[in-house]
Amino acid sequence: MRRIYQRPATLLIHLCFIALFAAVPWRAAAQESIQVTNKAWEANFREHLTFVLSAESSVEIVEAELFYRTVGQPATSRNEIDFTPSTSIDVQFVINQFDTTAPNYNYFPPGTELEYWWKIIDADGNELKTEKENLILLDNRYDWLTLQNERLTLYWDKGDDDFGQALFDRANLALDTLESDVGIALEDPIKIFIYPSHTDLMSALSVVSQDWTGGAAFTEYGIVVIGIDLSQLSWGLDAMTHEMTHLVIHQATDNPYSGLPKWLDEGIAVYNENPDELDDDFRYVFQQAVSNDGLISLRTLSSPFPADFEEANLSYGQSGAVVKFIIDAYGSEKMAELLSIFSEGAIADEALEQALGVDTDGLDSEFRVSLGLSP
Repeated sequence: MRRIYQRPATLLIHLCFIALFAAVPWRAAAQESIQVTNKAWEANFREHLTFVLSAESSVEIVEAELFYRTVGQPATSRNEIDFTPSTSIDVQFVINQFDTTAPNYNYFPPGTELEYWWKIIDADGNELKTEKENLILLDNRYDWLTLQNERLTLYWDKGDDDFGQALFDRANLALDTLESDVGIALEDPIKIFIYPSHTDLMSALSVVSQDWTGGAAFTEYGIVVIGIDLSQLSWGLDAMTHEMTHLVIHQATDNPYSGLPKWLDEGIAVYNENPDELDDDFRYVFQQAVSNDGLISLRTLSSPFPADFEEANLSYGQSGAVVKFIIDAYGSEKMAELLSIFSEGAIADEALEQALGVDTDGLDSEFRVSLGLSP
């Protein structure tokens, strides 16, 4: 009796297995009906970045989309390709990096690393996603020399090995200073591109960049781009340090809620140029403001700095002096704590109160008193 009841169950199981194995080849065939015959990319820096794809299917291919995103960033760009459905397609997608009015305009700084893939669908609903691939977009007009360690890669085109080594050593010293004095360490490696002149720099930046730009920090990409003439190495060491500091600050405090007040962000960058004293560009105008009791309030310095050259220099110099005051008066540990609180999205007064025990106005008064001025 037991056998009578077991045999139908066993037979049913066998039939299920047969049905399952019979279905597998059909599904695999459906997935393999689309074949990619060519996939590539080509770029001419600050002009275009072009992706090309060729594919075939047993039925008409009706959809093709290109996806790309900056490596390490969650935001993904999805781009539908316009083409005539066919069993064999050759399509491309062009990112215009120069014409700001172009529908697919998107500027990328040199050294940008992108991840991209394609999705293809045919008339039967079969879908194929290609493997994700990475590309690095370099400025192919220059023959770059490089120095690299686990923290940064330095690229330069003009100048001997000593020129590059001086910049590389200063960049590493700046990272050490940020860690010891400010309490923030680099989280992800950065890239620094040294262009041989201001003209060369401007030819590498977005066409909407201001003519007076001496360097730029692209925080979301972890890239610094700066122009340093061989005769201006001393200035270049400071300018490079300033811009790369912004990258480290961004990594340490980035959050979806709020950013640092302008005086703190720029002040740390100014401090890191020369922790002992303000550089000549800022020292004189700051000392004059102290002598004339003409300092800018710290709350005003929390907003974007003025366009006027002298007022801008005072804003930078005073911000650097305030950061040095915090480190000297409260210690590096408190500065690190302050930045840690900001990384959680706290507003300025809340962060200052929690870390230093004073709000923006209280810190402003303490700073003024330290200079011999009234609160």
